Amino acid sequence: MTRIRVGWMIIVLMITGCSDKDSLPAGVLSKEDMQNVLWDMIQADQYSAAYLAKDSAHINIRLESMRLYDQVFQLHHISREEFNKSYKYYLAHPELTQTLLDSMQAMGNRLRAENYNRSTARPVSTPPVTTVPAPRPPNPAPRPRDHVAKPLTPVQKADSLRRRKLVVQ
Repeated sequence: MTRIRVGWMIIVLMITGCSDKDSLPAGVLSKEDMQNVLWDMIQADQYSAAYLAKDSAHINIRLESMRLYDQVFQLHHISREEFNKSYKYYLAHPELTQTLLDSMQAMGNRLRAENYNRSTARPVSTPPVTTVPAPRPPNPAPRPRDHVAKPLTPVQKADSLRRRKLVVQ
């Protein structure tokens, strides 16, 4: 009798010991799906913090954030309840959460490096500068003068600084 109990205990231990530790309960998002949803939710948070906060006098930031979250859920074809259940599961399992957050950080670093390399890899070509002559103002109408200057004789020249006639000898 004890042999049978020991045999059953060994079989149960083997079955539980050989089970897949990476399997998730039903209704919990996979690591990749959860990573993508969390990434988009973080992006929505950043958008609301950077852009919606500037216009907080006209909109309710909390309602707009909830609307953005709903758009993320629709994008990934999940419900808010599915996300909350998955989020609670991952928080209850720190080893899964750690790998999830590490992979998100690696993805962020990779995207940042790709954007940096893309912007510095090819030289930015500046468009050729075309010089368009500035439009010339119309000729001003002649001003009425109080007196008309008499033409100078070849012997006389005008002093431009003092506006006097000089006699050249």
